[in-house]
Amino acid sequence: EKYLLNINEYPELKSVSNEVLHGYARLLFVAFEASSQKSDVGNDPPYHYLEEAERLMREEILANRDNIGMYVDNTNLLCQILICQRKFAEANQILTPCLQKAQRILGPSHVGTKDLLDLYAVICAHTK
Repeated sequence: EKYLLNINEYPELKSVSNEVLHGYARLLFVAFEASSQKSDVGNDPPYHYLEEAERLMREEILANRDNIGMYVDNTNLLCQILICQRKFAEANQILTPCLQKAQRILGPSHVGTKDLLDLYAVICAHTK
């Protein structure tokens, strides 16, 4: 609670908080990927890592839609997590409004927009 009060009192902490949570979620995702590539028969990868990373990114997207950079970064990671879980339709639902906003605000040649377009192509390839 004290941490949240400080974030409300000092808005510059919001960006730092987002970076920490995004970094933690990315670490969970990378750890899951590494574990799933090394998993032996009978050793399941830590699916709870994906669940926690997904939860964190959903919360961050809701909290930071007004900051296009954070919105794009968080959406990108959340969609990667959803794709890893084969939740293609859900990833597409989350990606589409962010991609439209990124194209409108950042432009089609921005690296963030291009990354989202790459994810869109992955999703399309799995849903057709």
